[in-house]
Amino acid sequence: MDSREQIQQDFLKIIKGMIILNVVFIVIGAFFLEEPMAFTLGLLLGSVIAVLNMRLLYLTLNRAVTMSFRRAQIFTVSRYILRYIIIGIVVYASLTADHLHPFGTILGLLLIKPVILATQLFEDKAFLKNVFIRKKD
Repeated sequence: MDSREQIQQDFLKIIKGMIILNVVFIVIGAFFLEEPMAFTLGLLLGSVIAVLNMRLLYLTLNRAVTMSFRRAQIFTVSRYILRYIIIGIVVYASLTADHLHPFGTILGLLLIKPVILATQLFEDKAFLKNVFIRKKD
């Protein structure tokens, strides 16, 4: 399997994991929050921005490896700042808009991290075996 195909498969696994976690948190939010629709919209907005930021990071790194060191450094730093500006705008919009719940938005932005860890760590059977099997003295 070619590396681009593997990256696409990993990307799809991450998106599926995000969808599953979003559904879980939407159901939980529907039972415990006064404004479940605002929470749901915030969660979906944060999740979409998190996935798009991950895609932007992938495209940035792909392009940076073809550049000289100095150009790559400037390019990656500028894209890093751009990603944080995007996150800042989304969080600000969530704080000022009545129809978006800030907690849902921030949760959506952060959910991608455990999904990535889960999809990458739990995929390697040898790693899991070494983690959960106790070493003999």
